Amino acid sequence: MTSRRDTVRALASIAALPFFGTVGVEELVEIGRRAHELAELRQSRTRALTAAEYAIVSRAAERIIPRTATPGATDARVADFIDVMLADWYDAADRERFKTGLHELDGRTQNLAGQIFAKTSERQQTELLETLDRELHIRRQSRQPGADDHWFAMLKHLTIWGYYTSRPGIVEELRLELMPGRYDGNARY
Repeated sequence: MTSRRDTVRALASIAALPFFGTVGVEELVEIGRRAHELAELRQSRTRALTAAEYAIVSRAAERIIPRTATPGATDARVADFIDVMLADWYDAADRERFKTGLHELDGRTQNLAGQIFAKTSERQQTELLETLDRELHIRRQSRQPGADDHWFAMLKHLTIWGYYTSRPGIVEELRLELMPGRYDGNARY
């Protein structure tokens, strides 16, 4: 059985963004846990995303990690996690790049389906996101500078990070037991 540390280490190596490259696995988990706590406190208020952007993020995250026999991104409140991360951790340039990408997705969806992303069918949403994923893969394969800075790479990273540091992701998907508190080997006695 995989440990939580192994799972999060895999998450970090698969989807790490340059900004978080110097952050260790334990810190990634702790940042994720804290962001989920802040999302719980805020309940339905967003700070970084507009209502329309939040709807795009919610639908896109659910297409990336859909509900099956286990919870999906919506169950894990990944959109709330992403809003907290954008508001509290990302600088203005990264936040704007992400938001511009959401608007580009809406424009692209309008051209293809005649309506905004959040109003299209799940199948159409999945197809659009798969197209973006292929484009991102090609961009990475060509070793283009800034390939990981693409807004869709940010969305995927934040979705995975938000899901696997949430209670549903940890307990129901990974089937790991949450232990209250944390271990600090350097704590004063």
